This record gives sequence, structure tokens and C-alpha cells, in this order.
Amino acid sequence: MADETDNADATQHRPAETAPVDGAELADRLVEASVLTEDERADDLVLADRFQYNWRRRIEHLRDREPTDFLGLLLDTDPETLTVTEEEGLTVSQQGVTVGEWPSEAALVADVAAFVTLGEVFPGWDDLRGSTHDELVARLRVFLESCPACDGSLAAEGGETAESVPTVACEDCGAVVF
Repeated sequence: MADETDNADATQHRPAETAPVDGAELADRLVEASVLTEDERADDLVLADRFQYNWRRRIEHLRDREPTDFLGLLLDTDPETLTVTEEEGLTVSQQGVTVGEWPSEAALVADVAAFVTLGEVFPGWDDLRGSTHDELVARLRVFLESCPACDGSLAAEGGETAESVPTVACEDCGAVVF
């Protein structure tokens, strides 16, 4: 099943404890929580102004820190037990087992900031686990308007052929966010 969640690299870092929720249901829940809102001009969903402001503020606070400073929160584990490697993206391991993957540190920063911000506004956030939690966080990256690492412009790349996977990357620093 190939859809936009295939690029949501952080969706595999905890075992699923709840049944997966489909994309339409996720969108409905995000609208109910005032995370997303309808843009009637574009007939599409956009980030609600207040959520966007709070998320961006957290991104700015986190982007200059070491990933292990906040990975424990996202992965619900002791950050001292984590190993971070950067090859084709960011891979986080715990005792030799991969527990999380992101296309870049910028994507990780965006996810951690979204995780904290959603925890403040999303009813039942603490009750969610597994793939639903992860998918909500990762899907929000699609709504980023600027790079979490440097505030540069984001642009879609690739996807011209059936074999290539489209990505969204920063035009200034090259960080892949989705």
C-alpha cells in the first residue's frame, strides 16, 4: 500500500497498541482538536493559526539541541540508552535494535515539537499509542511552510517516475522533511 505515509519515517518506532486509524479519521480528529482548519479558498486543510504558532515556537527552541536531548520523550525511553547514526537520514537504535528513523534531523525536530504541541491540544493524546500516535505526528510535517532546521523554503523533489518517491526538502540547507 503506497501512500503518503510511506515517507512518514517515524511511524515505526513503537509497537502498535491500537488499531490503525485511517487518514480521513485522523484528519477529522485534527480538525476537532483545532490543529487543522478548513481553508475554503483552497478547499483544503491547513494548520490552525494558534497550533502553527506554538509548533513553530517549539521547533525554534529544539533545533539547536542534540537529538538525544529529546528523543527519550518521543520514544518513551531513557535517552542515555539510545544511539543516533546519520547515514541516509537519521536512525535511532537501542541495544542494537532500530527504534526510529527520520529522513533528517530537521524532520525529527519537527516531530518532537509536534508531539509536545499535540499533547497540549489533542483530546486523548496520552491514551494514543503505537502507529496512531506516530502517524499523527509524522503527517503534520506535510503542513510545514519552512524548514525546521533553518527556516528556508521547502520544495517538492522527485516523484516524476513510478519508481521515484517524492520528497519535500529545504531549498537552502537540503534537509529532507518528508
